[in-house]
Amino acid sequence: MVRNLLQKSALNKPVLWITASLISIALLTLVIMQVDIAQARIMLANLSWSMLAVAFLFLLLEGIMTALRIWLFAGKKPCVGSALKANAWYVLLLVVLPARLGEVVAIVVFERYLGQKYGAAAMSIVAQRLYDVIVLGTFFLIALLGLGDFMDKEIMGIAAVLLIGFSLFVLVRLDMFLTISALFFKKMNIGHAGITKKIMRLILQARLYSRHNLNRRDIPMALILTIGKWVSNLAALVFLFMALHLGLSFFENIIVASAYNFLAIIPLQTIGGIGVGEAGLALLLVGMSLTASVAAGASLMIRFVILLFPFIFWGMVMGGLRLKEGPNES
Repeated sequence: MVRNLLQKSALNKPVLWITASLISIALLTLVIMQVDIAQARIMLANLSWSMLAVAFLFLLLEGIMTALRIWLFAGKKPCVGSALKANAWYVLLLVVLPARLGEVVAIVVFERYLGQKYGAAAMSIVAQRLYDVIVLGTFFLIALLGLGDFMDKEIMGIAAVLLIGFSLFVLVRLDMFLTISALFFKKMNIGHAGITKKIMRLILQARLYSRHNLNRRDIPMALILTIGKWVSNLAALVFLFMALHLGLSFFENIIVASAYNFLAIIPLQTIGGIGVGEAGLALLLVGMSLTASVAAGASLMIRFVILLFPFIFWGMVMGGLRLKEGPNES
């Protein structure tokens, strides 16, 4: 399965893999150099296994919510089991492949398990990412409102309400906003060169997908599943922070968790975000007044759990469905 995906997506380019590996190693080394071994051992010895178990359950719930959303965006035609398989491969490939190539190969996965054509699969991923950005951005702003120490609460409250309202309006009138974006590129005469040409084509394809593949009646369910996905994700991270006894407040936990998820957007060529994730999380924790050594140690432990989970989820999904359906090719 993986070999075929790599061949179809032309990911066997040595320069890409070498570059991604070097960046990951360099960033990871910087974080490891900050770790106090004795302090890390104490942190690990005091780890709350009950909190870790709760975090695992929330990660599992996130995986299920994501699979249901994939099923919804595939037109509810495949069975939910196929959506679970597609998501299991999706999250696994995001971890093991360099840069954002896991999402490129995910198109092949969606073709195989969901029966979507290449364009529909690509636009399905783009549309889901748009929902993610809007919902996660709203959570982040609301969490900032909860701090209230360095920002005016009244202003942040108004901003949060406006953002939520605007987000809902964008999702309901997605086709209109995509049309405006395409017209902007055309009017600025920048839609015919290099990457901007690809962006314009992507916008037009996304508009076509939103018109023909996403029923407006499905928007509330897509929004509910997206909110459920990110509530589960943020809850998992919060419980991971609590398992390590980092001493952050509730809103500080939410802010760090939300900001940490935005780090995935950074377009650095790394293997599964390794290096960027650890360094970024460590910097976020330092920003919450933790020492560099505590932040680095906590970052490495949390990242280990997050990187390990996709393999566990893949094994659970494939194993569970094989027991239910009988031996099939994965």
